[in-house]
Amino acid sequence: MATNETILAIDFGTSHSLVGALHQGRRVDDLAIDPSSQDPTLMRTLLYFPNADQCFYGTEALRKYTELEMEGRLFRSFKSHLPNKHYLGTVFDNRILSLENMIGLFLLELKKRAEVILKTKVAKAVIGRPARYSMDAAADEFAIHRMKKAAEYAGFTDVIFIPEPLAAALEFRRGINQEKTILIGDFGGGTSDFTIMKITPDNFQKKDVLAVEGCPLAGDALDSVFMSSRLNRGFGAQTKYRLPMSDNIMTMPVSIMDRLNKPSQIVHLKERETYEFIKLVRKCSLRKEDKEAIDRLFVMLEDQQIFAFFEEIEKTKKSLSSRATSAFKFDYPDLETSEVFSSVEFEDWAFKVKNEIFSALDRCLAQAGLVESQIEHVFLTGGTAHVPFIQREFTRRFCASKMQTKKIFHSILSGLIESAKSWDELK
Repeated sequence: MATNETILAIDFGTSHSLVGALHQGRRVDDLAIDPSSQDPTLMRTLLYFPNADQCFYGTEALRKYTELEMEGRLFRSFKSHLPNKHYLGTVFDNRILSLENMIGLFLLELKKRAEVILKTKVAKAVIGRPARYSMDAAADEFAIHRMKKAAEYAGFTDVIFIPEPLAAALEFRRGINQEKTILIGDFGGGTSDFTIMKITPDNFQKKDVLAVEGCPLAGDALDSVFMSSRLNRGFGAQTKYRLPMSDNIMTMPVSIMDRLNKPSQIVHLKERETYEFIKLVRKCSLRKEDKEAIDRLFVMLEDQQIFAFFEEIEKTKKSLSSRATSAFKFDYPDLETSEVFSSVEFEDWAFKVKNEIFSALDRCLAQAGLVESQIEHVFLTGGTAHVPFIQREFTRRFCASKMQTKKIFHSILSGLIESAKSWDELK
């Protein structure tokens, strides 16, 4: 690699994104890509279209969304759609927005902001990717293909995709002066990823990586359990209805409720065909309280309260990390909701998600041909790593003395910059 080259390092996350660089042979950590943010190096992965011809990003997207009284479309967690072959994108004011173009727009904005700071044009990038976008191999490959298209749209001509837990491992190995076998667990908004590797003082080699594994469940999935286990009842989840000329009593379809429960998908309930179907269900519902619940759903969709509602859910989840109970309160007119959640029921609701996460860890150990006692250090990064029942399970398996911590959001980026130093070896 020529020493005067610049390679961007992009941690494109489900909820937040960061950018660094290897610039003329030296590391440039944590570029201030979102000056309006409380942490300028951390940019919310948000797109806001007030109309089909304008787009705002990150903190500015939230500010404009509020200023313009929530007109238009705000997209969050759109990265999570990558492995879904049935999700092509969306249509807004007769403009077709493919998912590749949505992600490409966001990557292009990151690229342009980084180029201004670095005062140079950039064509190369290392971009983080989950260990698995999907448990289905074909869907995982499809997601990678879409990310390549998005990177091309953003103007990158040469890209390497680095598994995020491997990037974290490369960060962790900095300063190590003896060989160790380590486990990296990276918990983002959309995926939980693991890498087991040997770290040594010598230059990185691909053979150092013993296993990479993961699953497409993490922070957003834990947010969703609050909705699916209780809150969605107030928005028509248990609606009973009977269509005209039919004797069959039906319940709100699972496909509709699945979208309602997920922060990345609920916005798509506004798409015409789905919206019209929900209106039909309301018309044919058998109970007054069901009609009222669907009316609340319409208020949430029409008044653009989806983002704010899920922000409150996330606050409740975080609160339960340090408290036995937490009050959820949402005061928007016609959407007033007041609930008290306990850490015990949260853990119970999240049982399946937790099992899927640790099944991925078990697969990672099996691929490496190791047992838990052979792991010398465990390094966890990402907000979900701090959920108490996740922490407890790691401590039970590996013991507290092996646990290591790093900055929640910046470890992946630092490792991606390290990987840029090995560009030729990784190509």
